[in-house]
Amino acid sequence: MNKKILISIFVVVVVVIIFVIYFFTRSTPVVVQNQQPVTKVEVNTNTQNINVSLAKNYDVSIANFAFSPKTITLNKGDTVTWINNDSAPHKAVGDTLNSLSSETMSKGQKYTFTFNDTGDFAYHCSIHPSMKGNIIVK
Repeated sequence: MNKKILISIFVVVVVVIIFVIYFFTRSTPVVVQNQQPVTKVEVNTNTQNINVSLAKNYDVSIANFAFSPKTITLNKGDTVTWINNDSAPHKAVGDTLNSLSSETMSKGQKYTFTFNDTGDFAYHCSIHPSMKGNIIVK
């Protein structure tokens, strides 16, 4: 094969690789009120399919014997992290969603749960039942 053709092919391949890298890294996620976008990329090399989904993380602060924010609306696949900022221990437990159940959290400890089903999920602190919150998953 002609040397010029090989060099041209090499240059085109390099340009395509640079474009792909630029395309997937060019946007910087914006963090709004502890909502941190997480990009998940799955590549199946047998079929050359690329699946990209955007999941978000939400923080719920536990302070002054209350959950803040008290209600969060999110999408299926998003994650919520409860952070105990109180000096008292707390335990987040779902009212109807049995799999939502943290260990007893001391100050500074966290509990994370990913919502994989749609619905309206009320929860409370099993140690302090007057503490209530709600997660709405669309």
